[in-house]
Amino acid sequence: MAHVALLIQDISACGGVEKVMHGLARDLSASHRVTLVSVREGEPYWGRLEGVEYRTLGLPATGTRQNFRHWVTHLRRLMLEERIEVMVSGYFAFHLAAQLAARGTGGVDGEGRPRPRTRIIAQEHSAYHHDRRAKRIVKQLAYRHLDVLQVLNEVDAECWRRRGLTPTVIPNYLDDQRADEARSGCEHQVDVVMVGRLAPIKRLDLAIRAFADSGYRRGRLVVVGDGPERERLLALCNELGLRVFQGANDSTVPAGTQVLFTGALRDVSHELRRARLLLLTSERECLPMNVIEAKREGLPCLSRPVRSGPLALIEHGRDGMLSAEPDGSQDAAIIAELAHELARLEFDDELLLRLSSGAWQSFDRYSAHAVLPQYQRLISRLAPPTPGDAATTERAHQDSSADTRPDTHSRRVQRQPLEEKAHG
Repeated sequence: MAHVALLIQDISACGGVEKVMHGLARDLSASHRVTLVSVREGEPYWGRLEGVEYRTLGLPATGTRQNFRHWVTHLRRLMLEERIEVMVSGYFAFHLAAQLAARGTGGVDGEGRPRPRTRIIAQEHSAYHHDRRAKRIVKQLAYRHLDVLQVLNEVDAECWRRRGLTPTVIPNYLDDQRADEARSGCEHQVDVVMVGRLAPIKRLDLAIRAFADSGYRRGRLVVVGDGPERERLLALCNELGLRVFQGANDSTVPAGTQVLFTGALRDVSHELRRARLLLLTSERECLPMNVIEAKREGLPCLSRPVRSGPLALIEHGRDGMLSAEPDGSQDAAIIAELAHELARLEFDDELLLRLSSGAWQSFDRYSAHAVLPQYQRLISRLAPPTPGDAATTERAHQDSSADTRPDTHSRRVQRQPLEEKAHG
């Protein structure tokens, strides 16, 4: 078995990258030795996993020149001491640090034993189009020296290919614990839900204004998450005359509440199951986990037509909706389009059921049984099993079984080629 390390910024954070790495650590630990490495000290937000080792570097996570040197030094020491064969990094600055640290690995140790050269998989969680031009140039130069550049969707992959790179496309995924079938009715699902960190980039102010302008009265706007924008968003609700409540989505919510702030939740599946629609208003997304989680529950998403994530995940009119937002639209136009769609979807149960079925069906390609074998094959290529390894035969059998598993996609309606323009 290979020793695989997963490098994240802050193990105590509840962000999407941390959630992806937590799930990957859990699933890879069945066939590999796995260490979850955090730059910053803290207790794992997503809980400790049996069979997974934990290491914290105890360093500042901000990207100063001095901190960067410390990252490289500590990572090289960790790679050598723990004989790490593959390191998966989740953030740009750590891609560079891990890449430099790996240059000091390989060869033989002090006892004359061969030492593995650590191979780096850089998970690019940032959408290509949303980086500044200068940063894209730096990435283009640095990524030429990576062992593997992993991107999450074909939109970003094609952008990197046009710049002479050969990325590996492996999307985010979730375990297969989902509803057995699509929703059979909408009469009990009335709320519009938003899931994510309350940060400026998520533009929840657009969602709140659109919800108010739509005249949506069938249910509430349920905001799941926490962050620096909370107080500003609460003030906006009061300014618009919306009745707000902060607390759990249960019987304690006062009648007449229009916007509910639940705070951060480790498990959002219950909120997704009771919702009518997921709303996404971010300025940029790469491959948002909240949309994949919604698909698993058969919940369609209404999103702004942001390149990369939403355009990669949502097929307009089949498994979700993309608002008609021309490039360069001002906030007023964006709000008007979202309000129009919310008003249209409020009572159209037939359309919502059709979208629900499409969302539930399209989850297959983002499930563990579809994606995890891709990681297994990639790791086996970077760190080939050693002859006589007790886990070699079992791992090969698992990979073979995954490759010969019946193709569940053959019974699904295939998505159209990805487009970079919004649907009307």
